[in-house]
Amino acid sequence: MNSSLSAGTGLSRRQILQLGGFAVGAVALAGCAPTSSQSGDAPLTPGAKPSGQISILDDNTNNVFKASAIAAFEKKTGIKVVTYQQGNFNDLHDKMATMFAAQDSSFDVVMTWAGWSAEFGQAGWLEELDASAVPKDLIQPALDAVSWRGKVYGLPKFVSVQTMFWNKELYQQAGLDPDAGPQNWDEFVATAKKLTTGDRYGYACDMGNPAGAYQNFLRMLLLNGGEMYDADYKPTFASDAGVEALSKLVDLLQVHKVMDPSSLQITNASDLADLFARGNTGMVFNWPFQYAVATAGAAKTSAATVGNGLIPGISVRSASIDGSEGFAINKFSKNKEAALAWLQFVTTGDVQMDIVKKEGWFPVSKTVLDEPAAQKALPILSTYKESTQYVTKRYGTPWSNELDQALSVQLINAMNGKTSPKDALTAAQKTAEDLVKKYLK
Repeated sequence: MNSSLSAGTGLSRRQILQLGGFAVGAVALAGCAPTSSQSGDAPLTPGAKPSGQISILDDNTNNVFKASAIAAFEKKTGIKVVTYQQGNFNDLHDKMATMFAAQDSSFDVVMTWAGWSAEFGQAGWLEELDASAVPKDLIQPALDAVSWRGKVYGLPKFVSVQTMFWNKELYQQAGLDPDAGPQNWDEFVATAKKLTTGDRYGYACDMGNPAGAYQNFLRMLLLNGGEMYDADYKPTFASDAGVEALSKLVDLLQVHKVMDPSSLQITNASDLADLFARGNTGMVFNWPFQYAVATAGAAKTSAATVGNGLIPGISVRSASIDGSEGFAINKFSKNKEAALAWLQFVTTGDVQMDIVKKEGWFPVSKTVLDEPAAQKALPILSTYKESTQYVTKRYGTPWSNELDQALSVQLINAMNGKTSPKDALTAAQKTAEDLVKKYLK
């Protein structure tokens, strides 16, 4: 998830941070709500023959649901989808938190990712699912996106892991082997320097909003063998590994000058994907949909010019961050069995194959992942399979939204040279420690 993937909104960074102030207030409401374990309700099981109607609140990541999946679902089940509303990912958290706090049942199904599954699930606002409701062939990272501390609060709609993309034509122009991506961080920096010419930079990223800033730091932390938390959720990211990781990220901008300065204003992965597709940067680390964008008809790049491989590591060979998304059921829904039927339908083979072929996301199903047709439609699936050998994490927690807000301020200050990486992470870790105490009682 998505993560920070969304259509561009034109919001300034100041407006984004002002929006975040409201988000913190909404999260505080979540901290006061009863947990699922306190509600005494049994986990939801599939109905014998669910019927009725449902309303769905989704982000604007996927188009296949509106284009074809809803009609297929209605035909197969007889359940009517009366409302399918899509919103900008950056706006949905507050909308959902307000809705849940008011016990509003307007939407039966809501999109989710690991952080919201943890936050809203722990607050008692998402319906816990019984094991009998969970398809048997789901990929574990997909299931992680809808789970928190052993409880499943939804079902996944796609899997997403970041990999590296490079422009083969720009590699050739720089005298580089177009078929070989850098194998470690030193090679990556050297490559980025050769790709940086005139007004074109070797590398770009999306740090322009809190979620994006967090994700870009987390990826660097994992590439350097670091951890956000220990086994008891004690924050550990201000470690030597974390400081070195942030320092190397800062150096891309301030010392090596290979990072596009607009990276600090790019607020979503869609804009980053467009930047790469236009041939305006040599390398990006992005979600799998990047391939589909880069090889679309309007792009300057093509399948023949897009290189894809593992993200090069600092102290480890590679690592990545997870952006898988799913759907969950509003605890206050009056149509829970029908809502569960939708969640289960989304994981089926036909829907998942459409997500692979038409949108470029990875499937949640092991069966579809192994389909030759999926590999043909999305060649970067081979890189995804290779990436499973290495650490891939997102650390979705009930305090993710608040931590993103606080950490992003410190990260941007470090990127702009206003504070040292060590001081930035030390301050952010203190905030994280307070959040853990607040939410894990």
